[in-house]
Amino acid sequence: ENMKFFLAIALVHAVTSFVPTTVPTPMAFSRTVLEASKSSQKKAKRASWIDSRGGAAPAVADSPVTLRNDSGLSYVELTSPNGSTSQIYTLGACVTSYKTGDVEYLKVRPDAKMDGSKPISGGLAFCWPQFGPDSGHEGLNMQQHGFARNEDWAIESVTEDEVVMSLSPSDYTKGMWDKEFKAEYTVKITDDSLDTKFTVKNEGSEDFTHQAALHSYFDISSISNLSIEGSFKGKEYLDKMSGETKTEERESITITEETDSVYKGVNDPSVVDSGKGKKISVVDAKGWTDCVVWNPFGNEGMGYDGFVCAESVAFDPVTVPAGGEWEGSMSLKASD
Repeated sequence: ENMKFFLAIALVHAVTSFVPTTVPTPMAFSRTVLEASKSSQKKAKRASWIDSRGGAAPAVADSPVTLRNDSGLSYVELTSPNGSTSQIYTLGACVTSYKTGDVEYLKVRPDAKMDGSKPISGGLAFCWPQFGPDSGHEGLNMQQHGFARNEDWAIESVTEDEVVMSLSPSDYTKGMWDKEFKAEYTVKITDDSLDTKFTVKNEGSEDFTHQAALHSYFDISSISNLSIEGSFKGKEYLDKMSGETKTEERESITITEETDSVYKGVNDPSVVDSGKGKKISVVDAKGWTDCVVWNPFGNEGMGYDGFVCAESVAFDPVTVPAGGEWEGSMSLKASD
């Protein structure tokens, strides 16, 4: 009897003291934690990457056209009077977009990292002061395509339609290339074109040599709809897939296999996409003497079927005298 009494008392106490509570939805809670975790990971990865290069990222100019993506990378968006736009990231001074109307002409690869953990794979990506793997000139010892694409460039000035970015030596660059330099990159958008100027100034007391390229990714509907026009026919080129030097017999270039070809003395390619009915012409006005055509045919991860590279290149090492400078000027002109 005593046991029944105590059980009854306990039951009454449990019922009268019950207060309903709201339990957070597990899905929403997990998602919030996951997103915060990803954001923290990206920031930590970015901070570590910057620290390994000798210090903090340059301050970004205070401007209404200075923006940041979801991962915190800074970029500027330029707009021409007729509404054409371009986006340029401070990481690598990489131009990732050029649009006229609703038509995009540049391509960022689907496997590109936009959180600062790697250089941006796409757009007009810099290769400097070296193009390709370690060439050995001047005792260089650096990764593929040099260090310019790895570094945060400082914004010198920015307006609605023009930005000037610069890169100077750091402990990171001196560890590979102990030269006194200042690199400046100007990007200007007009109603008819996207104009770029890359200037390398030798601020040291000795001459140095360099290679340079804009590893330009152009958006296409499909590789099967692509042709590349220009002064290719009759020109010798290095087929890097076979290692052989060949003579180009085609009027225009099409791609049916993995391609990596260096056309020295060709600097007027036009990428024609019959699928989207568009054409983009590369006008290399100064410095860019050569063209490299590249596509990783068959590589789904890189998104091979959605882009082609027709790169503006100074393939042979160029000497910049002490106190002198080198300039590479290139414009993109879009048409139907």
